[in-house]
Amino acid sequence: MKPDRAPIAVLFLLAAVAAAQMVHYYPLLPESIAVHFGSSGEPNGWSDKTEFVLTYGATELFIVLLGVASGLLLRKTPPGLVNIPNRDYWLSPERRQETVVFLSNQVVWMETATLAFLIAIAQLVFKENLGDAPPRLSGDFWYVLAAFVGATVWFTVRIILRFRTRKLPVPD
Repeated sequence: MKPDRAPIAVLFLLAAVAAAQMVHYYPLLPESIAVHFGSSGEPNGWSDKTEFVLTYGATELFIVLLGVASGLLLRKTPPGLVNIPNRDYWLSPERRQETVVFLSNQVVWMETATLAFLIAIAQLVFKENLGDAPPRLSGDFWYVLAAFVGATVWFTVRIILRFRTRKLPVPD
């Protein structure tokens, strides 16, 4: 089983979107921007725009690097540190390569979902700081959060279902 190139391609595409987003919005932002909002939607944390963009960029870069390194990290990780159902069976020498490839693909998809989530949250922050009214977190935040939680649950369930039995599943 070869690694799927789609998750890495989507991860790099989203990294380009994040970079374009930062380049586009940075000159438009005021010097001080609202970056944290309370449960009421009112801002309760502010940042210098340069500090925000640098932190956002570093976080995005870390996620991309973690996604790219996941395959190597999983190959080097001792089986005792991998937490999957029926670990000894799935990480036995004859199945280890296929298991590592599957897990690597899932980790990269999770990193991709995380990157998409952060891009969407940053977009909400940019939008609120560029509006005519004082910044207030949009109700769209809850939709973005629900989508991210749903994606996380989906990937977790896929991993659990894949490794719950000691029988090779039908290929996707």
